[in-house]
Amino acid sequence: MEPDDYIPIRIVLAERPYVLKIRRKEEEYVRRAAMLMQRNLQEIKSQYSVKDDQDALALVTLDVATDMARLNVRKDQHNDSLERVVSHMEKLLNIA
Repeated sequence: MEPDDYIPIRIVLAERPYVLKIRRKEEEYVRRAAMLMQRNLQEIKSQYSVKDDQDALALVTLDVATDMARLNVRKDQHNDSLERVVSHMEKLLNIA
């Protein structure tokens, strides 16, 4: 990987700036993730009357991890379904 494939970016989470060095092709995703986390942080702070940013960040992290777990279960279910369909199609092709 070439050195210029990495770029420095600045994001702000919980009113703290962070300078990250990331792959250029990942910039859009990192910025979107930071915006989503910041939005979720504000929602949690208002919804649960959380004052401490560290507590709010912990709850945002839990929320994101829960979403990831849910998506992984869905992905596994879709993969299982796809495997069944492919297996069925292979059986049909073997009959013909």
